[in-house]
Amino acid sequence: MAKAEHKKFVKRRSVHEVAAAVKTKRAGTKKIKVEHDASKVKHEETTQVKAESEDDDEEEEEEHLDDDDDDSASDISEDESGSTDPFHRHFSHPHQQTLKKLIGRVQAKGWVSEKIKPVVDGEPAKYSINFMTLGGAKMLDEINVADATLESLNTKGRLVEPFKAANKGFVQEKNKTFSPVQEAVASRILANEDVLFAPRTISSGQQLQNLYTLHMLNHIFKTRDTVLKNNAKLAKRADADDSLELRDQGFTRPKALVILPTREACYKLVSTILKLTAPSQPENFRRFQQEYHSDATIPDTKPEDFRRLFSGNNDDNFRIGIKFTRKTVKMYSEFYNSDIIIASPLGLRLAIGDKTDKKRDFDFLSSIEILILDQTAAIAMQNWEHILHIFAHLNLIPQDSHGCDFSRIRNWYLDGEAKYLRQTLIFSEFITPEINALFTHHMNNVGGKAKYLPVYNGVLGDIGTPMNHTFMKFYSSSPQEDPDKRFKYFTTKALPSLMRQSSASSAGTIIFVPSYVDFVRLRNYFEQEHQIGRKLGSSGFEFSAVNEYTSTSDLTRARALFKDGKHKVLLYTERLHHFRRYVIRGAESVFMYSLPDNPTFYVEISRFLLRSVSDGIAEQDAIVVRSLFSKWDAFKLERIVGSAKFAKMCAGAGEIFEFS
Repeated sequence: MAKAEHKKFVKRRSVHEVAAAVKTKRAGTKKIKVEHDASKVKHEETTQVKAESEDDDEEEEEEHLDDDDDDSASDISEDESGSTDPFHRHFSHPHQQTLKKLIGRVQAKGWVSEKIKPVVDGEPAKYSINFMTLGGAKMLDEINVADATLESLNTKGRLVEPFKAANKGFVQEKNKTFSPVQEAVASRILANEDVLFAPRTISSGQQLQNLYTLHMLNHIFKTRDTVLKNNAKLAKRADADDSLELRDQGFTRPKALVILPTREACYKLVSTILKLTAPSQPENFRRFQQEYHSDATIPDTKPEDFRRLFSGNNDDNFRIGIKFTRKTVKMYSEFYNSDIIIASPLGLRLAIGDKTDKKRDFDFLSSIEILILDQTAAIAMQNWEHILHIFAHLNLIPQDSHGCDFSRIRNWYLDGEAKYLRQTLIFSEFITPEINALFTHHMNNVGGKAKYLPVYNGVLGDIGTPMNHTFMKFYSSSPQEDPDKRFKYFTTKALPSLMRQSSASSAGTIIFVPSYVDFVRLRNYFEQEHQIGRKLGSSGFEFSAVNEYTSTSDLTRARALFKDGKHKVLLYTERLHHFRRYVIRGAESVFMYSLPDNPTFYVEISRFLLRSVSDGIAEQDAIVVRSLFSKWDAFKLERIVGSAKFAKMCAGAGEIFEFS
């Protein structure tokens, strides 16, 4: 079969068929001639690099092959001689027998857990670490970053000085490479392990971004350089040695995916990328700046975390591809020509599409090797279904070949094992059950995984003035049963006393409801009771219900009615508070139908009562915060009452726990 005819024939075949043919050849099984030919597609041009020439970058590529990069020569020797570089040992040349064994243990859920509490500067750290390995086995040795240099950590030479300059303000000691926060997590990240880091704070956010951006760029540059150098090898030896096999790619070019909550967060990440790559002239940056950055600010009356999150361009619908050439960084590259994809959950969900869509495309996610979720607590306040949808479409065998050269694809891609080598990094201010489920079910890296959990002191002392806090425990045997048990406990035991209190007072009660489903259920129940009261000849009880979808005019009206005492009950959702951060006046008591995920919200809502005291609406001795919880609220409860108390409260037999 002539070469041109053969290539057309291969293109018509499905990716699954050709991948199977390549795997068959690798295993040494004799197949029909077509399959044999398909497994030997010539290395004429690499898809990932081919796009460069389409953008008139051919000259730059040739210069790059000649080697303007200090560490290019060492990369070639590393590829050929069993490198100690984690990139090569984890992605390029994993030990095949070890890899198969570890994948088998992942599939059998053979994780072995070890929990430690590190010591930092002679004091117990403010976090604990839960290490998980597969039957005690690991892909790579421990990386010691305490006294390491970037050079000794196998960092690409072009990134060393820019990172030092960008990170200078965070490093406390002269001879150190990383700040204490970076040092705590760097050994795991650089070893290509999965990491869930929950002690993220406002002050540590940029430090963590510097670190993961360095790691991501280092990975992309090493991937790119390996492909280019192998192209050169094949060009020199194509005629002399037709059997040379170099596997250095995935199905498609994109290797890193970063999920962020807002366009402004994307702008800040791209700014960090540009600092570390120092391109002479980034392409399309002016357009990017106009569409992703804004000078809009939030008033100082709002909390700092709210101002950090929502200042600037807070649009949550975006996606952008970023491509690297030797001399520049290009924004708005087509996904299949991009090295990095940065997106919001909504933006990427719309790009992927749903089963009902006639045309869907998610093949660009097939070869993601580094996945990063930053500011995940804020992402959790958007629509978590989008995150699950994205994870469900990662590292699948693509539906189309997209011009890839199957003879260059790494074996573990052809075997459908990419999800077991993908590194997932999640940075969050706290852990929710949904985030924890990602760690349990979707972070299956054979290199191991680590969960960093803060040790909490609780927030009851942060309110500023002592007040009564009552925690009411109900029994629930499973998370699925929890909503019904909670509703029953609230309507039969908690609500009657709340109504009596509201009737006897001029002030009202705020019922805080984190879940929108629970909110709708309570709103319908209150409406039904209100109608029944009217039919029986009484006025029933007046209430307002506001949520994140309520119009501004209706919100203003509901707040006014509650403040004036005309409505004694106000249903108020966590997502509304997250997106608006209102100060509600007119309350004498707060009832937390379920505890907030964000412990800061507990403090802010409790302070509504202090405002009522200062306004003369309520007496200091009368104000109280009541909260309903079950053992499935352990994460939330720990953040509010502290790590020392929550375990006894969840395990104890008592129903009522009081603090003041």
